Amino acid sequence: MISIDGHSILLELLVPPGSDPVVAEYALQVLADAILWMYLFTGKGSYDQIDEKEKISALIGERDRMKKENRDLKTLEVIRSRLREMAAEITPGYRYTGTVYREIGMQNSDFGGMENVGNTTITMNRIMPYPEMTDPAFEYMIRVKVHEFYHNLNGSEVTGKTPFELWLNEAVTAFMENKYHARLFGEDYSRLQTVLGLYAPSTGTFALDAGSASLPIEPDGFNDPNDLITGITYVKAAEFVRMIEILMGKELFVKGLDLYHSRYRHANATWQQWISAMEEVSGHNLTGMARTWLKQTGFPIVTISGRYDHDQHRYEMTVTQAVPSQGIPWTFPFHAALVDKDGNDLAERIIRIDDTETVITFDNIEEPAFLSLNRGYSFYGKVIADTDPEVLRTQAARDTDSVNRYIAMYQLAEQEIIRLIKDPGKEPSHEYLALYFRILSDDDLSHNLGGLLLTLFDSVDAPEYAHRYRALYNARRAIEHALATRYEQELQDLYHQHDQRVPLTVPMELNVPSIKERQVKNSCLALLSCLDTPKIHSLIRAQLETGAVATDRVRAFSLYLHSAASDRLEVMEKVGSAAVGHPVSWEAFLAAVGGCSAPDVVTLICQTEKSPRFDITQVNDHRALYGSFAANRKISLQTPEGRGLFGDILQKLVSINQNSVVSLMRACDAIDLMEKEYHEPLIEMLVSFQNTLDPDRHAVVLHSIRRLLMGAPSALQAWESVHGPASGSN
Repeated sequence: MISIDGHSILLELLVPPGSDPVVAEYALQVLADAILWMYLFTGKGSYDQIDEKEKISALIGERDRMKKENRDLKTLEVIRSRLREMAAEITPGYRYTGTVYREIGMQNSDFGGMENVGNTTITMNRIMPYPEMTDPAFEYMIRVKVHEFYHNLNGSEVTGKTPFELWLNEAVTAFMENKYHARLFGEDYSRLQTVLGLYAPSTGTFALDAGSASLPIEPDGFNDPNDLITGITYVKAAEFVRMIEILMGKELFVKGLDLYHSRYRHANATWQQWISAMEEVSGHNLTGMARTWLKQTGFPIVTISGRYDHDQHRYEMTVTQAVPSQGIPWTFPFHAALVDKDGNDLAERIIRIDDTETVITFDNIEEPAFLSLNRGYSFYGKVIADTDPEVLRTQAARDTDSVNRYIAMYQLAEQEIIRLIKDPGKEPSHEYLALYFRILSDDDLSHNLGGLLLTLFDSVDAPEYAHRYRALYNARRAIEHALATRYEQELQDLYHQHDQRVPLTVPMELNVPSIKERQVKNSCLALLSCLDTPKIHSLIRAQLETGAVATDRVRAFSLYLHSAASDRLEVMEKVGSAAVGHPVSWEAFLAAVGGCSAPDVVTLICQTEKSPRFDITQVNDHRALYGSFAANRKISLQTPEGRGLFGDILQKLVSINQNSVVSLMRACDAIDLMEKEYHEPLIEMLVSFQNTLDPDRHAVVLHSIRRLLMGAPSALQAWESVHGPASGSN
């Protein structure tokens, strides 16, 4: 039960009989906290009376503790009276109109959650903080609960007029979900986590958006409703909403959102009506911007050049965006700062970019040491700027903007990776290794960002290297091995320093720091694992056997499976046997096996498929095992045995879940950009699969294959020169 301003809502959780009541109660408290946040900190008064709202939140917490402990009824009544008075003095946000809100555990669903007024379904593996739940899954649980509850307002009380407006229901809701996550985990951490999701190789939003099967946020047509439910809808569209907020200012944005929800309550609305409400409140012209972002695929690629005039003390920055073929320029907010060598901002501006070229002038300013560009990731896109390694190292160490610190590290890593691909015998630079370790050792950064700033991807932006997956992986491993070799003892010390054994069911103010600490600890362990020595094997195995939380055990298992330890297969069998006891641990086990990069991974996956516990008809099972394998493109696409297994998986799965098949095939959306040796065999895999499908029963999958073939004209031509025309490729 949650009570706010005299209105009570009964919260119910429908999960299997015998579920741990402590875990279930914690899940309900997570939901109650999200509902309270939505009442206090959303709506047109979101940024008004913040101190008063924080006091209300604290007083509600005190009231609930007293109720639970049956303490001092007179004091309790005084608190209730005071809460009613305080609630009457604020402008509240969303107030749920029902008296009961129910979360229902759902098994075998394509979706993490599904909103229904008063009766929301959430995938069973993410509805409660089971002891078997990993930290990322815990963060997802928080997100999905606030996301689905906000849908009572945005998606139910007001909903899109046509299926094409589905993005509006989801984007605004995902945007608010991000706001709540930032409240709990910190703005820097939450924003950087989103940016990492944009950049992630294979599964990231940029990779999806640049692929041959990509669709705009609001396509003109679709062959299957699931075409409208992708990262484009939940991430890119949410970034579009965020750009609108930046241009309007957060105070006017919430007023525009409130106008939209008030004007169209219990009705259907178009995106034009949403934009119109925003324009009415802000006075900004946003319609043209919206049309471009909703109808044009891809994202802005922005090139920055600059010149400092010593005589005039003026810095002139030129922002140039590449316009898509037959497209139009994007409109977006560009947040830039000029920074001195100590990390102090000399000047900072947010500019609306509308044209292919924009000049920004900063007057009466010292010469900057570096530029901090697209701060906070103000626009969804990428920035290209000529920056030498010394300047990037300064920025990575000194920029106050966490996103720019990461981007500087990303660019430095790209330089190292490309150098190692060109000359595999070289060592990573001492300067880069020292900087990486200095950041890893920074306690303040660890407390704020956990291990996010240390993320090393198998990816680069340079197109000539971006799809050489094996070479990229080898270069990253070389960097990690060099770090482990150089700092072995220091990494072990940091590992023990950050060792946390706090369960997920502690209060959130203890949980969040512990999650961040574990990220750093497991980053150290992952680096040490590259040494692949018996000493490190023992360290990993000790964590696997004694880890107090699932994240530690799963991470240790993944590292051990990838090692050369003589007993790794016996350990895999033991861990798998233990994992079958709970669907959450089983899902984590399958994902670890599927995502393994060991030379025998195809054999391991085939062995796992034969387990009586593996059920290919269950979405959690096949997406965990096959999804992680498909994303591992250096094996799934660029080895003969990987392609053989991938083809078999698609064939087995197509009669069970076509949506999952389409999702797996997105791994093939950049065939033309790969090395030519892979062109013909990958087209062969797709065409062979296509030829087994029935046009009536498998229309959605066939359409996806056609899009992939049309998006790989060079590879298709190479295949057709040997085999003749491919049916359905035009």
